[in-house]
Amino acid sequence: MLKRLRRRWGILPTWAKVVPVAALLVALAWLRARLPPGASSWQHVVNTLFYLPLFMASLLFGLKGGLSCALLISLTFLGQMPPEAASRQQGHLMAWGLEVALYFVSGLVTGAIVDRERREARRLKEAQELALLGQAAAAVAHELKTPLVAIGGFAQRMLRELPPEHPHHRPLSIVVDQVAHMEQLLREMLDYSRPVELDLAPQPLVLLVEECLAMLDHLAEQKQVRLETVNQPGLAVPRLDAGRVKQVVLNLVQNAIQASERATVVRVGITQKGPWMILEVSDHGSGIRREDQPRVFFPFFTTKRQGTGLGLAISRKIAEAHGGRLEFDSQPGQGSRFRLVLPLAGPGAPGGA
Repeated sequence: MLKRLRRRWGILPTWAKVVPVAALLVALAWLRARLPPGASSWQHVVNTLFYLPLFMASLLFGLKGGLSCALLISLTFLGQMPPEAASRQQGHLMAWGLEVALYFVSGLVTGAIVDRERREARRLKEAQELALLGQAAAAVAHELKTPLVAIGGFAQRMLRELPPEHPHHRPLSIVVDQVAHMEQLLREMLDYSRPVELDLAPQPLVLLVEECLAMLDHLAEQKQVRLETVNQPGLAVPRLDAGRVKQVVLNLVQNAIQASERATVVRVGITQKGPWMILEVSDHGSGIRREDQPRVFFPFFTTKRQGTGLGLAISRKIAEAHGGRLEFDSQPGQGSRFRLVLPLAGPGAPGGA
């Protein structure tokens, strides 16, 4: 019922929400001012009625509304407090302070709960929208895949038959490259939209990392970046999907190489912490801008000209399918550090980092 009421209130303009709360505050303050000095029982009733506009403000405006209303109620108390109360009636002053504190605590707790529910509702709505977007993208990608493969195949055949000095050789090579880029995007879209299926088996993580670094060695040479590994000795052998984890490692290391400045080092390290394996990839590049950091794992978000924006989103999905997580920290101008945290025993394993 409260959720339906808040949804209806959300349609109203701001002034239509403020006026009832302000009117209640003014009416209760006027009523308390009209009470005779000896009517303590009625004053207690009026003071209790002040919780009505307080809860209304908290439900309508969240934490800020609850605290603001509590402050206004406290100011009305100050206006009714006799000057000699502090010197002659110490007990009355303590009761007044307790009443004011209760208003602030009520506004704080109610407003914080409302704000939290609103944040959860926004997250749920975003998740639903992303799910619908993923379904639509998967459908479109599936329909485009077949004709795109045909276009790419014919373009590659024509390119092989043309001599390099032919005037159409360069434009056709651009077509082939762009079609390959589109095919990669479609593959990643389909990969992201499908559930991650794992083929778990004991796999030495160190050997997987070495294979990935060997595959990316040519890219590091082109960028004049040195790849360095620092592994903890005596590492256990975790249960994981080797192909999926290699996909994550390749993505993280490739991103680190592309983000690095020339003559710098990309460091890849593996450590073990209790029941968890932690793979860390760090670079000395330009880092991630603070305003971009909350969107790093969002699908289709990228700062690269040729990026698809799905690599990190898929990598996090693979990490979570293993029962782990993918996290990062970055300092603009100093570099970034990504951490792949995986349970030793595979998905559903107990323990914590």
